Amino acid sequence: MAQHTSKTYQSNPFYIALEGLTTFFKKAQSVAIAAIVLSALAFLGNGVSTIQNAITPNDARPDRQISRQESEAIKGDLESTFRALPPAVWAIIGVIAATILSIAILIGIVISGVSDYTSARLAAGHDTNLGEALKEVFRHIGSYLWLQIIIIVKVILWSLLLIVPGIIMSVRYSLAGTSFFAKDLRGNAAVKHSLELTKGAWLTTFAASGLWNMMTFGAMDAVLRPGTNAVLYRQYSATKEKPAAHWLSWLTLLLPIVLAVFIGLLILMAVLLFAAADYSFSA
Repeated sequence: MAQHTSKTYQSNPFYIALEGLTTFFKKAQSVAIAAIVLSALAFLGNGVSTIQNAITPNDARPDRQISRQESEAIKGDLESTFRALPPAVWAIIGVIAATILSIAILIGIVISGVSDYTSARLAAGHDTNLGEALKEVFRHIGSYLWLQIIIIVKVILWSLLLIVPGIIMSVRYSLAGTSFFAKDLRGNAAVKHSLELTKGAWLTTFAASGLWNMMTFGAMDAVLRPGTNAVLYRQYSATKEKPAAHWLSWLTLLLPIVLAVFIGLLILMAVLLFAAADYSFSA
């Protein structure tokens, strides 16, 4: 069995993502271009926000420290303004807010659906395009929305135990959308199929996109996901017994943890040094 899987199964997360990107740009060019545009807009938006915060003087920022009297005055003005609003205005505000929220959710669902549909087509070895993907997503928008609700609820419930189970299960559920389109599965059936596919391969699934996201600071997630999930779905479907995770997968998992612990220790040491220096001066 090991000899058979070694020829068809790729466990190196770097090459999984690389193969996914190659397939994505070869067989779904219009979707790939749209993903690049979305990633660029998100990157520019974050960059503009960071630059604006950097060049804005502290006293001009809304989060600057204000006196207690100013805070009470602002609070009183806001309360008076809100109390003076008639019910009709509140109703209009509610409708506008609900509309904006619904549009934002719909856009997010459509983007996710296009990605998952593309993954399913690439996993089957077929070409696709943005128009076809959008058509199929809107044709199944209700069922796909229900699938996303199920996934979100399950991840939240797992996260109530601890954060770690929620992270693990979100990775285990990551191929549910691809299963939705690839095998015409709905709701819990798609989630169950994703669990079956990723059984014994959680770390490989996590690192397949996690490694490149680390290298690009998350800027390429929308570009990585369709092709990466296609490669994972195809090889998991063809392999029951998954080989052990590649060492790069372990590095992808452990490196952020080690860095976080190291930074935490540095901060703790700095606090202790400042506290000791302050104590010596006061003494």
